[in-house]
Amino acid sequence: MNQAESQALAEKLSPYYDAVFEEKMGESDIYILNTCGVTSEAERKVRQTIRRLKKLNKNSKIIAIGCYSVSDPEGLKKSGADLVLGNLEKKQIDGLLDEEGIYSDKYFWYHNEKYDILVPNEPYSNRTRAFLPIEEGCINSCSFCKIRFLRGLKIVSLQKKVVIKSIEKFIEKGYKEIVLTGTNLGYYGLDNSETLEELLNQIGKSFADKEVRIRITSLYPEIITDNLSAILNTYPIFERHIHLSIQHFSDKILDSMNRKYNRKMIYTAIETLRKYDSNFSITCDLIVGFPGENEEDLRIMFDSIEELKLLKVHSFRYSPREGTFAAKMKNQIPANEKKARILQLNEIADFSRKSYLKGMIGAKVNVLAESHLKDGFFGYDEYYIPHNIHSNEKKVEKGHFLQAEISSLSEENKGVVSNVL
Repeated sequence: MNQAESQALAEKLSPYYDAVFEEKMGESDIYILNTCGVTSEAERKVRQTIRRLKKLNKNSKIIAIGCYSVSDPEGLKKSGADLVLGNLEKKQIDGLLDEEGIYSDKYFWYHNEKYDILVPNEPYSNRTRAFLPIEEGCINSCSFCKIRFLRGLKIVSLQKKVVIKSIEKFIEKGYKEIVLTGTNLGYYGLDNSETLEELLNQIGKSFADKEVRIRITSLYPEIITDNLSAILNTYPIFERHIHLSIQHFSDKILDSMNRKYNRKMIYTAIETLRKYDSNFSITCDLIVGFPGENEEDLRIMFDSIEELKLLKVHSFRYSPREGTFAAKMKNQIPANEKKARILQLNEIADFSRKSYLKGMIGAKVNVLAESHLKDGFFGYDEYYIPHNIHSNEKKVEKGHFLQAEISSLSEENKGVVSNVL
C-alpha cells in the first residue's frame, strides 16, 4: 500500500517538481517520508531518517506523511519534520506542500466522510511489477494492532469496473505483473455490495488470454473458500501463491490476539488452496513473544511451520503499540527472550523453505525475468519462488515470461537455480 501510494503521490506532484525515489544525499529541496506505524522499530527508523536528513541539509524541507504521522504527529515534529500530514491529509499534499506544522487528524478514522484510494498509473519507482490498491480500511479489533486507527475503520473499495479498467491500462503499458493490495483485502466490496471472489472471477474471465500475472497480497485464513481456491487455480493468470496473515498457530495466543480463526482453520485454508495444486505456495506473517506465550505455544508454532512447508515466513518480535489492549496485558515477554525466540523461528522457517523448494526440483515453471545477472537473469515464477536463471545462451529479455526447469536450491537469494527450456 505504501509503495503504491508513494507512486501516486509522486505522479500528483510531478507536474510541479522533479519527483524522485532516490535519497540524493541531502541534495533534495523537499523530502517526503511515507511512514509506517506497524512496529516501534519502523517508527524508530523514521525518526532516525529525519534526523539524518536534517544533518545532511538543514535547509531541506522534510514532510512526514502516513500512518506514523497519524499515530504521533507531535513526536515527528520534535524529530525535525517541518510538515506532518496524516493518511487523510496526504491525499491533498499538492495543496499543502508549502505549509508547515501539523495537519493530521488523529481521529479521522472515526469520521464518516468518503475518501478516495490513491491509485498510481505507473509501477513504484519504475519496477517491473505494478501495485494496484483496491481496498482501504479495517474493521477488525486485533488486540496488538493499531492500524485500524491509522488507516481507518471505514471500508473503501474501488468499484469492480474501475479495477478492471486499471488492470487494462497496466497491460496496455506492457506491465507483466500486477499486484492487488489493500489494508485488508478480505473486506473488499463491503462498502459497495461487491465481493473479492466476484472481482477475481471477473479478472480471470477478462484477462485469461493475456500474458500477465495477477498477484494477491495478504488474506486472512477465514477468507479462503473452495470457490476462491478454484478461481485462483483455474485461471492461469493468477499466481499460485497467497500470503496469509496468520500471526501465530497456538489457539491460546490467537484468542489473546482476538483473531477470528484458530489453528484448524489455518490448516483448512491451506489444504483448500492446495486442493487443486499441491505445490500452491504459502508465505505468512508470524509474531513471537506475544504476552503469555510459553514453550508449548512455541512448539505448536514450530511444528506447524514444518508440517505445512511454508515458502517464507515474515517474522516479527511482538512490539507493544500504545493504545492497544495487548500492551496492557500481563506476562509481557522480556526483550532478550523475544530475540532468542525469533532466532529459533527463523531457523525453523529456513528448514520449511528448503523442504518446500526441494519438492519443486525438476518442476517446469514460468518465470518473469526482472533483472540481469552475470550469467543469466533473476525473476519470480508463478509460485513466488525467486530464480537465478541460466539462459544457456538463449536470448532472454527483461520483462518477459520464459519457461524454466528448476535444477537446485540457491542459498544467496533463498530461492532456486533454473535453466531456460
